[in-house]
Amino acid sequence: MRLFSTLLFSGLALNMSAVDRIVEEFGSAPTYPNIAAAVTAAADGDRIIIKNRTGDIPWIENITVDKSLEFLSYADNGFFVVQGTWTITPAVGRVVTIIGMRNTNGSIMATGTGPIGSTLLRVLDGQFVSGNINAGSDAFRAEVVGNELQNGYVRVNLGNVVGNSITSLGATEGIRVTPATTAFQGDTCAIIGNRIVTSTTGGTWEGILVNGRAQVYHIRNNWIRHGWMGIELQGGNNQGIANLIQNNSIQAVVGGTGSRYGISIANTQAGSVWEVMNNAVGTVYSGTNYGINNDGGNSGQINVYFNHVASGFNNAISTGFTFVGNNTTDQPLTFNADGTFANAPAAIDGGNPAPPFYDLDLSIGDAGAYGGSYTLANFPLHTGAARVYMTGHPFNIRSGATLRVRAKAWDR
Repeated sequence: MRLFSTLLFSGLALNMSAVDRIVEEFGSAPTYPNIAAAVTAAADGDRIIIKNRTGDIPWIENITVDKSLEFLSYADNGFFVVQGTWTITPAVGRVVTIIGMRNTNGSIMATGTGPIGSTLLRVLDGQFVSGNINAGSDAFRAEVVGNELQNGYVRVNLGNVVGNSITSLGATEGIRVTPATTAFQGDTCAIIGNRIVTSTTGGTWEGILVNGRAQVYHIRNNWIRHGWMGIELQGGNNQGIANLIQNNSIQAVVGGTGSRYGISIANTQAGSVWEVMNNAVGTVYSGTNYGINNDGGNSGQINVYFNHVASGFNNAISTGFTFVGNNTTDQPLTFNADGTFANAPAAIDGGNPAPPFYDLDLSIGDAGAYGGSYTLANFPLHTGAARVYMTGHPFNIRSGATLRVRAKAWDR
């Protein structure tokens, strides 16, 4: 009890020392005339609360954040509107949280070196008209959640990418996870509930590219429209902890030339395990199509089951995987614009029939992004309000067992 009281007192003391700093155009002291001025005056733990300029004209500034700060809108449930590049620099224990940024032309760039995962960057509930979220440094652990990128990409080396809408029209992947370190960090990278569109004008750009050994990868319930590869997988941890590639809906789209690949797996390391299950792969591309592709160099265990690949693919499911079973490749499989099924009879109730994979209505799970308890419908875009955006829980409840649920959320 004494220890608890001491910790509580310390937490209260820290909160009492934090200051809310308000940015207001033409405001009077103690407000700040621009965001940069507020950042300069701030101390670790402060909040920068930003009032929009008249007519929602963006604050046009390039900002460097070198402290533990939180940025959010003065307007309840609203965006704060900016234009420019925000550069986040790492330091041990630094936490930077950005909630509700609308950036009309600019990116968030997390750059620099430091101990692995020593800085936490959270980019939540934002909108980027033309710009990226790039935390491609091992010094950062990133939480990229609930953002809309209208023409940009997301890169993280460590962390999670959950519930975003990403349209990547340039020469790049929609989501890229490529840590430099090969040392296993003992945690999970969740790439869950995203809506992704990549360039269809040519080039070799994936919807999701994962090439790393540092984390366990859970790639689940994403809706991906792609012009080359929907999901490309390489590496994997050597701890024997399964990487889950489950309940994704993937469609190759018209545009450009060359082959299309739904899920392509290559160069997995010895000791890695990949469970490829309950995915739905279709196409509207008239060229060469591959469904679930063994691209060679695989030393890991790869199990491919209860997936559904549309009829007519040149090679629906490759040979050479560790286990292949209970898939369909001879049925129609088409999607509506939102990723729901237009015509996919085999995929309805066609997921793994075990109870842990049931849909939310407790029927046998569907394949694809709307199947299972992590259904894509659970990941709305901008709500402006507090949100629980991820839960970790047992998927197989047994009578008499203690139910333990861990949740990730944000609030203002």
